[in-house]
Amino acid sequence: CHFYDEADPKFTTPYEWKHCKDMHVGETYEVHWPHSAAGACGTEWQFQTPFYDGVFCNDGVVNILTPLNTYKNIGVQSQTYTIVNDESYFHDNLMYGMIVDENFGVDMTMYTGSTTGTSRDNDVCSRFAPITWQVDRKCHMISASSFDKMCEMMKMQKDDMSDDLHAHGSRMTVADHLTADNQVGNR
Repeated sequence: CHFYDEADPKFTTPYEWKHCKDMHVGETYEVHWPHSAAGACGTEWQFQTPFYDGVFCNDGVVNILTPLNTYKNIGVQSQTYTIVNDESYFHDNLMYGMIVDENFGVDMTMYTGSTTGTSRDNDVCSRFAPITWQVDRKCHMISASSFDKMCEMMKMQKDDMSDDLHAHGSRMTVADHLTADNQVGNR
């Protein structure tokens, strides 16, 4: 994202976080919403930490062996945001999935990949792969209060989501020879 402007107070005015931890105005964060045919969608157990608990809570749906079906049954939506201290960028429903409107979720790419995180790299792959990714190609500005509301809603879930109230690390980009060549998008 290339929004940051140190002369613009919406990028530099601190926000008093009530629910999210170690978040900062002016920084950029990527949010993932995992979905699964083996999840507990529509129930009080839909959202869980770690997210694997929510993705694999119904037995017999996802097979990580033969026949492999993870790419058909597990997906992740992803959007990237630069946090601003400006309520004109407020969205009240980050908890339940990526924003889709005339500006958000329009320029998408889809591909198979694996789960993310600092425990995965070019040597240690996720055993839950491939999964289908749906990624918004654009970065968006969003108010700090939008993220804080999402964190508040996470704290109200049946399962304890306290471990997800802060940003997690990311792995290095996977080597080209290990990357799927099935990227689909509108470009």
